Amino acid sequence: MTKKITVNDTLDYPYSKRPPNGEVLEVSPNLYWLRMPLPIALNHINLWLLEGKNGWTIIDSGMANDESKDIWINLFETIFKGKALEDLLITHMHLDHSGLAGWLSDYWEVDPHFTEKEYQETQLLSKGIEKSQEFIALDFYKSCGYDDASIKRYLERVTYRKTLVTPINRNYKKIKNNEIITLGDNEWEVVIANGHSPEHACLYSKENNIFICGDVILPRITPNISVRPFHADSNPLDDWINSLKNIKKRIPDDALILPSHGYPYYGAHKRIDSIIEDHMEKLESLYAFCNQSKNVIEVFPALFANKINENALILAVGESLAHLNYLIGEGRMEMKKNNDGINYYKSI
Repeated sequence: MTKKITVNDTLDYPYSKRPPNGEVLEVSPNLYWLRMPLPIALNHINLWLLEGKNGWTIIDSGMANDESKDIWINLFETIFKGKALEDLLITHMHLDHSGLAGWLSDYWEVDPHFTEKEYQETQLLSKGIEKSQEFIALDFYKSCGYDDASIKRYLERVTYRKTLVTPINRNYKKIKNNEIITLGDNEWEVVIANGHSPEHACLYSKENNIFICGDVILPRITPNISVRPFHADSNPLDDWINSLKNIKKRIPDDALILPSHGYPYYGAHKRIDSIIEDHMEKLESLYAFCNQSKNVIEVFPALFANKINENALILAVGESLAHLNYLIGEGRMEMKKNNDGINYYKSI
């Protein structure tokens, strides 16, 4: 039994309760919501299971740790009812989504579905950063205003992250924007979003009017939009906003949205408008804040309500740069490097 809950007269939540960690809840015929715990501040991820006549499909994998593996093995022995895994699809490369892709594909001997860029990035994560890349990354973060302690923390984080993803030892099935693929017993249209990750795959079922959105239009939080060390001049926020506008055109407002974090909901168009509006407000705040030259770390107060600690520093730097680069792209911000190699930004 479900109950529709309206929050702030904006989004409608058809489920008043979530499944307990490691358990499933059927949200549509043969489509199940699995809540997987995460060992990070964002303490869960929603994964989606599709039951077909001949087997199962898993959408996203969870992070690579023993707890997640134990949950999967228990599900294989219970709700899978003797059926095998037919398909595995990973929406994007972030560790909570792709961490067990290699393990699952090995366990069931299936080739996972990925977009090309997300597959490549997932493989890079599992191998760890090379020395040549490390030097680029260190120069990047120093230019943002990192001190020596923060640099050390970054290197420790890179080493740790490698342990949270399993290598993919099989070929992959490449998926592309607008492609129609069959998962379970239904057809799904691939909808690509850029900005949060290089080539994030979402899935829309016209038959059931369901949109599996990954991290793209979460109901209560907005995903991190970051400039990364190896693409320092990129403009991911522009990519992100254009992707949201495209999704608004392609997905009906009355579609059931299945997000990777939070509860399923209705009200996609309002949520998209709210996310874009939030970024526009942050851009104006940042523009006003940079009436005098600031480095990346110094602009945090213009964008974040809370003090940024070491655990959030990488994400905060990437997000700040995304907004700075957007303003540079609009011709409203300039960047100059000082004699110490630190970049400073000023509104124009």
